[in-house]
Amino acid sequence: MEVAAVARTNENPGIDKIEEILDLTIPQMLERSVQYYGDLPAMRAFKDGSFKTISYRELNREVERIAAGLIAQGIKPGDRVGILSENRPEWGMTYFAILKIGAINVPLDALLKPTEIRHILRESGARAVITSDKFLSDFQSGEMSTRKLEFIAAMDHSSYTDNDSAIPMLQLSELGNEGISENLVWHDSDKDDTVALLFTSGTTGQSKGVMLTHHNILSDIYGMLNSIYFYTWDNFLSVLPIHHAFECTCGFLTPLAGGASITYARSLKSKEILEDISNNQCTIMLGVPLLFEKMYLGLLRAIEKKPRSTRLIFSTSLGAVKFVRKSFGYNMGGKIFKGLREKAGLSSLRLFVSGGAPLPPEVGDGFESLGIKFLQGYGLTETSPVLAFNPPEKPKHASIGKAIPGAELKISEPDSRGIGELLARGPMVMKGYYENPKATAEVFTKDGWFRTGDSGFKDTEGYYYVVGRVKNLIVTRAGKNIYPEEIEALLLRSPYIAEVLVMGRSSSDSEKQLVDSVEAVIVPDYEFLEQQAEILDKEFTQDDLNSIIKVEINRLCSDIAEYKRVKAFRIREDEFIKTSTKKIKRYLFVQPAVDVDNGAVVNIKKKDKK
Repeated sequence: MEVAAVARTNENPGIDKIEEILDLTIPQMLERSVQYYGDLPAMRAFKDGSFKTISYRELNREVERIAAGLIAQGIKPGDRVGILSENRPEWGMTYFAILKIGAINVPLDALLKPTEIRHILRESGARAVITSDKFLSDFQSGEMSTRKLEFIAAMDHSSYTDNDSAIPMLQLSELGNEGISENLVWHDSDKDDTVALLFTSGTTGQSKGVMLTHHNILSDIYGMLNSIYFYTWDNFLSVLPIHHAFECTCGFLTPLAGGASITYARSLKSKEILEDISNNQCTIMLGVPLLFEKMYLGLLRAIEKKPRSTRLIFSTSLGAVKFVRKSFGYNMGGKIFKGLREKAGLSSLRLFVSGGAPLPPEVGDGFESLGIKFLQGYGLTETSPVLAFNPPEKPKHASIGKAIPGAELKISEPDSRGIGELLARGPMVMKGYYENPKATAEVFTKDGWFRTGDSGFKDTEGYYYVVGRVKNLIVTRAGKNIYPEEIEALLLRSPYIAEVLVMGRSSSDSEKQLVDSVEAVIVPDYEFLEQQAEILDKEFTQDDLNSIIKVEINRLCSDIAEYKRVKAFRIREDEFIKTSTKKIKRYLFVQPAVDVDNGAVVNIKKKDKK
């Protein structure tokens, strides 16, 4: 089916009765949407030279076929099934189908290395994996597979119809279609059953599988749909990795619960994203701060290339818009910059939503002035994920917003400035960590509040602000979570490294709070180096030491995701100050004002990687 226009009406009966989803499971939510939105577009994806549309009714029908096919392959309620692919309709179909039979999703990060994926599959006890052509060869070669995997299904069925090692999804669907009859009864899941295991890391000893239930996720969707009104003509552009809780809940399930449609971007290239927005009349886009920063700076650079008179008109107009917004609360940007948005391919957009990392306020304010509503939210994988969201009628771009309906937030033990740890409570908070009661207990207070690990404060109007991390988690501008202990444990495998501290690194001195990558502060094992010097009958110079450490970092980081890799390091001669239990007092060294090394930063360039 080709892309079809959707009549613009402000009526949305499903939204007006959205409280109904609180008593449902996720497959029942889809069935509800079919009743309200049946033949309206649910998904659009590029195939065979054009975007094709799938209606809600067609989506549900295909979900039932795949679900019946999984039953025919022996998948039972409670079994874990991995999903690994690019953003595409088949990912969503698989997600719903797994839940339809009472099994549990294990979404896999496409950026992880095979060793990390294999670990997650082993930890979760996955019985099967459904994947795309891009990753199938890794499973077939054994790079990702574990002995517990009973079968692999291939989304790109055309190339594997005669391949015994992978079941084509078309075949799975046809098998399911034959098995669907009046006698087939779908599993009657409870709303408190586990929907997905979302692993926070992929390395042995560090991973934690977040258990989210139907009610966790649907209560979060309810809160979102009470914060933003959707129209049946709304069209989400999907660009963020769908395995992540932010995109899965907010960019996949929420639109389908609210009668909107989803367009899957062809790629992450700026040119194609803008083309996809324009050609599909996308109205809403979710992203991380880094993506929005690039888009905003791209617009400003385009203006800078214009004649002086054009630049003067733009700056004068922008100044006037900001003055009126600040003084009278009225945004003239929608009218004044209509032509600019049309030339940029953004004329159909009515809303940008940012999450996953802190947003530079000037970016949100800039888009607002250009006539595009910009809202920032906040949450964690453990909270399904949204806890707070900026009110559309009065956003504060430096703030994470207010608690969404159903969520409770509070500041624990605030200091004299009102800053303390941000705690959360509500039905969207996770069931716990998979087979890890100790870790689960550690993130909850005695009276049941979830510790977010962030420090922040609340202003007099009820808006919350995050000022830093309580835990050690590093969040990049691209919204990636990096656990320093995971990388430190990896680097300590080297005999040349005695101690190591991993921290966030910014490419800009003026934006040190915005992390682009990670760097390591390393205390070499000088005793081992002396032994090697005697064996080799030579003295190691500083350049020799830098070269050795660089090689070791590249070697040890080769099997982890690119965004986790150490991009620079410093050599420190003295041991780190430690606690009585021999743990490094991290807080003494991660502050930018403290000099933690005895030498210059050594950058690890791409050409140095092996």
